[in-house]
Amino acid sequence: MNTDEIRLEITPADVEEAKRVQQEFDSQKTYNKFNCNTNYIGYLGELVFNRYLKGKDLDYKWIQFNKQGWNEPDFIINDKKVDLKTTFSDVMWMQDAKHDIYIYAQINKKQTLLKIKGWMSKTEIDEAKYNNKCKVIVRNTRKDYVFEPLFMNSVREFLEAPKHEEINI
Repeated sequence: MNTDEIRLEITPADVEEAKRVQQEFDSQKTYNKFNCNTNYIGYLGELVFNRYLKGKDLDYKWIQFNKQGWNEPDFIINDKKVDLKTTFSDVMWMQDAKHDIYIYAQINKKQTLLKIKGWMSKTEIDEAKYNNKCKVIVRNTRKDYVFEPLFMNSVREFLEAPKHEEINI
């Protein structure tokens, strides 16, 4: 059971940059996976999370909006492909898992705080889906899986472990 979280400040400049970058990205793409007026929060989460990672003893790379078909992870951290799932929701929403690790991040309604709440491996996500340990939401042709943070791994375990420690996924 996960009870810890990492709390990161979001500045007004972060929000404005995320909106600007999202608008530039939206102007060049030819397909919308899911369109809404808060699409920028995914980039906002990545921007703030990247700033946090810079101060850690981690081997990481931010793959900044190089999303040809959404096949690339958001980050590579200690050789693991990581997708940051940023939402206003109290739960992590996702479709099919294709990366090694999924980190759940929640933004408060005022957009001043990003809480990194937990993580799950692709294997754990697949097992939860197979064993009906998550909710399934179907909207038209889209199927989302919803995971409670209570059942996620400690985010500090993954993000604050020294480079030489192997995280079992």
